[in-house]
Amino acid sequence: MIYRVFHPVPSLSDIVEYYWYSKIDLTTSAVQHYATPLLQGLAFNFKEQSEQHSYNGRRIELYKKAYLFGQPTCPRVITTNERGVDILGVKFKPLGMSRLTGINMEHMADEIIAAENVWGNELELLCDNMQSADSLGGSLAILEYFLIKKHQATSLHYRVDHVQHAIDLIERSKGVIDVKTLQQRTHTSRKTLERAFLHYIGLLPKLYTEIVRFNAVKQLMDFNTPISISAIALETGYYDNSHLSAFFKRFCGCTPTAYIENAKAARLENAHFRD
Repeated sequence: MIYRVFHPVPSLSDIVEYYWYSKIDLTTSAVQHYATPLLQGLAFNFKEQSEQHSYNGRRIELYKKAYLFGQPTCPRVITTNERGVDILGVKFKPLGMSRLTGINMEHMADEIIAAENVWGNELELLCDNMQSADSLGGSLAILEYFLIKKHQATSLHYRVDHVQHAIDLIERSKGVIDVKTLQQRTHTSRKTLERAFLHYIGLLPKLYTEIVRFNAVKQLMDFNTPISISAIALETGYYDNSHLSAFFKRFCGCTPTAYIENAKAARLENAHFRD
């Protein structure tokens, strides 16, 4: 297994959080369960190895060279075929996809669309050039040149600064902030803020805040074990364990207790594998 992360050039710092490269060889198909991430992305699948994404009663098969991913709002199951994974991806900043493409994100939540639907024949040429590069670094350089040109050609005006300010407040509070406070701090009405969030993020601010909060809770479980559910509830502002559990299950598909136990089992398995 190969997994590497790369940072963007400064001129893309408001667009790209990081790039990632993943290569996994498999002998049989693999099924993985993913909790709701904070993620808008672009993924290149040069070997066109198919994956199936199942969520909210939908099943989408990915087999083209590149896809754009809107912000998820629920957990999903990803099935990778026996050929494995060989993917170069881009994780955008929360406003990155809007800043890059200029598209209205209102209908992009939970959506996965072929990148050619946005960039047409330019995408085919980009993929050809990236595949022709003699190294991964060369492919990234070609990709960054493309992203810079697209960014320079896109201008956003409608309330984008208000949304960015709200996102900064949400991230600093780890999602423990209400919409009324966001309105006050950004000097917007509820309707204006909601309309702007839908346009640039694809979600209402309340739901986006909940997803940020969920990921903060999940991070506590990932990096602070052993830790009690009560301690997590107290630290993240929930009334009690049952309130936290219902919230967590909505975005993860399982209870906090089950998640912690599964994570513990996975760590033991990985330790055994390394030994």
